[in-house]
Amino acid sequence: MAEAVDAVMHGPWVWGAADCCTSACDVFQRLHGIDPMAPLRGRYASEAEALALVRSFGGWRRMFRTLAAAAGLKPGVGAPGEVGLVRETGYSLAIGIGGGMWAGRIDGGYATTDKMVMSCRN
Repeated sequence: MAEAVDAVMHGPWVWGAADCCTSACDVFQRLHGIDPMAPLRGRYASEAEALALVRSFGGWRRMFRTLAAAAGLKPGVGAPGEVGLVRETGYSLAIGIGGGMWAGRIDGGYATTDKMVMSCRN
């Protein structure tokens, strides 16, 4: 798990390629072979475009549930390897790393939080 997080969540932040959502889903795909972000890949390249996509789903929670269902994921329990919706100053996606902690992409790497809202598993 740590190797996948380290391999994916480094370098500069790039909207649509290396942001909070794509990075968490890239790690999830490495671990489970499923990309929950597949329907949104290539559909945004800026913060404004990302927020417009979130709004088009009716908000973060609905977007998370919709993408998870489309990928065939089940509701999670907050376990390591799950993809989750977390909330610090705002919402973002993160990957469960154990001990109730979640790794989420920041510019240059990742930060951890225990502020999970909901999660999904394979």
